[in-house]
Formats: sequence, C-alpha cells, structure tokens
Amino acid sequence: MLSEEIVKTQFVVGILKRDVGNIYQAQRLIARRNIYISGKELKKTQVRGKRIGVTTGRMLRSLDNPNYVIGSNANGFIVSSEIVLHMRFLDMKKHGNRKIYNRQLWGILYNNTLPDIKYKYGSEVRDRVGDALREAFDADKK
Repeated sequence: MLSEEIVKTQFVVGILKRDVGNIYQAQRLIARRNIYISGKELKKTQVRGKRIGVTTGRMLRSLDNPNYVIGSNANGFIVSSEIVLHMRFLDMKKHGNRKIYNRQLWGILYNNTLPDIKYKYGSEVRDRVGDALREAFDADKK
C-alpha cells in the first residue's frame, strides 16, 4: 500500500517537473521567436521588435537541452538548474528587458506551481490512497 509520504513526494515532484518544463519552454519561445507566455493558463503572445541576438548559441543550446535536478530532503524539495549567466542580464533594462528569466521563473512558480501544490494536494492524496486501498481489497478477493 502507498504511504502518504510516497504519494506526497510523487505528487510534488510531478508538479515540479511539469512546471520546470513550462519554464524552459517559455524561455525557449522568448529566445527563439519573441513569444511571451503569461498568466495561469500560459497564454502565448507574439511581441514585435528586436529579437534576442545569437552570438555563441550557448543559451539556446542550454534551453533546448535543460539540465536540472529535482530532489527532496527533510526540509522540502529542491530544484537545481544550470543556466547561462547571460540570460540573467537580458532581464535588465540596459540589455533590452527581455523578461526571459525572472518574469518566467517566478510567474510560473507563483501562478501555477504553488497553487497546484497548495490546493490540489489533498484531493490527489485522497484519490491515490483510495485507489491503493481498492486495489488491495480487490487483490484479497482473488
């Protein structure tokens, strides 16, 4: 039978994987096509203007092949990711205010990840534990 701790870990890791993928997708769309994602529904909007210039292609390669790790410890969950330092500077007005890092990262975390973990966790645990109990009782009948 599934313990509540295993269900919790699977649920939170699943939400984190989904939203880390969404963050990388949003950053990729900005870097490649000037398409910005906003809101809980992740609405895409094409923006006119100068696109991000490509010199070495390192940032695009890192966005196409993201390298991140999701882990847990006694205090909670940790997402560790490698990013190109240059991406942080693209958010500064001096460099174009591209909203590629902070706006995407914190927007998706606060609009999607946090509410999903906060409010959907209870129903998810209830459903998974209920399914495990039904499965266990069905196995006893056979």
